[in-house]
Amino acid sequence: MMKEDTICAVSTAVGEGGIGVVRLSGPEAHALLRSVFRPRRSVKAFASHRLYLGFIFDPDTGADVDETFAVFMRPPRTYTRESMAEVYTHGGPAAQKAVIGLFTRLGTRLAEPGEFTRRAFENGRIDLAQAESVLDIIQSETAEELASALAHVKGALSGRLSAAKSAITALLAEVEAEIDFPDEELDEPGAATEVGAARVSRIDAVRRDIAALAATYEEGRAVTRGVDVLIAGRRNVGKSSLLNALVGSDRAIVTPIPGTTRDLVEDRLRINGVKFILTDTAGLGAPADTIEQEGMDRVRKKMAEADIVLWVLDASRPYTDEDEEVWRAAAGKTVIAVLNKSDLPPAAGPDEPAAAVAAKDVRSVATCALDGSGIDALKGALYEVFAARGHKGAALLVTNVRHRDALLATDAALARASACADREDRAELCAFELRDALFHLGVITGETAAEEVLAEIFSRFCIGK
Repeated sequence: MMKEDTICAVSTAVGEGGIGVVRLSGPEAHALLRSVFRPRRSVKAFASHRLYLGFIFDPDTGADVDETFAVFMRPPRTYTRESMAEVYTHGGPAAQKAVIGLFTRLGTRLAEPGEFTRRAFENGRIDLAQAESVLDIIQSETAEELASALAHVKGALSGRLSAAKSAITALLAEVEAEIDFPDEELDEPGAATEVGAARVSRIDAVRRDIAALAATYEEGRAVTRGVDVLIAGRRNVGKSSLLNALVGSDRAIVTPIPGTTRDLVEDRLRINGVKFILTDTAGLGAPADTIEQEGMDRVRKKMAEADIVLWVLDASRPYTDEDEEVWRAAAGKTVIAVLNKSDLPPAAGPDEPAAAVAAKDVRSVATCALDGSGIDALKGALYEVFAARGHKGAALLVTNVRHRDALLATDAALARASACADREDRAELCAFELRDALFHLGVITGETAAEEVLAEIFSRFCIGK
């Protein structure tokens, strides 16, 4: 649905740069640009999608504002499928502000966050999943993130969902035909049973595809958001030094005083294109005061959310009850034991940390955070754990929790439809569940997404996109 008003915005980042892009979309975009653009060479009619060199000028005074390139784009071959125009100014903020000021003075309004992309969605150029992936491209930090987001923009997910919708729609049409024409019974003995069994098989085939897509979410989340890694241990085992060694900077404060870290300190590490979100934590044990107690409570809460726990021990000191407490707190999580301070003579005897770790059958890496030894091995262990949890380098990954939840809801509806499909007396229920499955797929692509969902999604965009 074409909008009646014309919007404008600066589509490049704020600050100095080589160029600044001012974008317009709407029915008056071309007329507005023609009214303030004077090409260097006389032009009888501006061709679509062609750059023209000239000046933006103030029509009230005739004064030139900036030397620019300008381009007129006719629908439907535009980002929004509306009439669009773009002006490539010099990159200084003054030039962009002056050009935007001209357009708003002449009748455009400033675009809302994500409004250009929302118009592209509402005008049918892209679906909602593709619109969301536009933001993913903008926010990509690694090659893997970019590749995944680009696959979504090109319609890889939408294509898979379209095939599932077609299969479900065909099944629904058959079931509804049986409801509408109940007298047209199958004559052959057992024919109804065969039809029901075939229908169950077809529903289950769609379920397998939907489940396979949903199963890629853990990998997709790791590629886009990152793998949550919690660095945990008792006081003064070198957790903050380990964080600094992993990220290669003095991110956390390090002192010989036990309990220096009292809050969560977070940084990012990239290994083979995958983001790992590292969180340094307060040491666990008996708190010295209420502030330290709060820090420990935050550690336990964060541990429940972690994908991997780095259980840090001081290899030069005996294994303690506080070390054991950290191990118990990490129960059920994927744990890598880090035997830190390997530059010092190791503790010996029955309380040797290495022996205690070996008895728990957990992967371990010896490190010295001060000189960096073992850090590369630890990074390798982190990536191997991630890979073992399902990193297959799939061409299509579900990276959005909203999509994952809708796929799971679709699968649940199809499971209920399958249970009804081979029972003639449940045809209405089967049809209801098939319609519910279509609804949840439509939530992903936008056909059935609520207005508040759309508003929240597009509010996360910058103003010029």
